[in-house]
Amino acid sequence: MRLKTKVAFLVSCSLLILFVSCKPSNKSDNKAFSTEETLAELDGLLSRLHQIDNTDCKNLDEIVTINERMRRIVENVRTNERFEGLIKSFDKTVHQIGFIFSGDKQFAVFSWQTKMDCLGNSIKNIAIYKYEDKVKASSLYGNPMVYHRIKSNKQDENKTLYILEGSYLTEKDINDLVQSGYKITNGYLAESQIPETEQAYVDNTSL
Repeated sequence: MRLKTKVAFLVSCSLLILFVSCKPSNKSDNKAFSTEETLAELDGLLSRLHQIDNTDCKNLDEIVTINERMRRIVENVRTNERFEGLIKSFDKTVHQIGFIFSGDKQFAVFSWQTKMDCLGNSIKNIAIYKYEDKVKASSLYGNPMVYHRIKSNKQDENKTLYILEGSYLTEKDINDLVQSGYKITNGYLAESQIPETEQAYVDNTSL
């Protein structure tokens, strides 16, 4: 009886140790995420993308695969700590990937040229934004556009209007800027109309 009791006890302890060791840990997950490595990986994939010949829709499978990997990397920025780390680590004079963020550091956009022109999607824009204790991601659709700046206008305690300034060109042209308004409502990103007074303000500051 004593032997059976000891065996049962050892088996129980082994199972408990195995359960604890396999249990996911937020701390280890956060340590595994490196903002510098994330930005470097995005730049590396973007460099690979630029080297691929997409004439007449060549190499489309490989191009789509790389774009999907980049999308997943961006969508992996799921915590405030990761979000803020990217803002601190990003250097537009060093990094190739497009990354802009609002003055309140609550909203940002990753942009890159996809080389999927034959699919009508030459530029990819993914917004990441803070909501409660999480960071959410949302693709920005519509005409392909390169965003250069984000302005934030706090309209009340719970609502902020984010104004994205961009152009349909790959090079910034202050005379050809287009503004798009977005708000975060119940955790979802939605387009929002920009008040005329705010449009005038944006136009004046852009010149």
